[in-house]
Amino acid sequence: MDYITCERRKNAPKLNVLICEKKCKHAGTCKSYLNYLQAQSSNASISTCTPEVEEILTVESPRTKESPLITVSK
Repeated sequence: MDYITCERRKNAPKLNVLICEKKCKHAGTCKSYLNYLQAQSSNASISTCTPEVEEILTVESPRTKESPLITVSK
């Protein structure tokens, strides 16, 4: 369960996100709620990229004497 801090209520209590989402009139303009949504969408996009990133990291290019990894100019 995820909680956010409600800045509109007295003493800024932590509320369950579902309660805020369904009952609060200010959810569309609430800074805490919008930050939570943005964090969730970025986490979702990172988790969808993970298999591709793993593929990129496991692919190795062959190294040859003609194409050294580091070039030194004198």
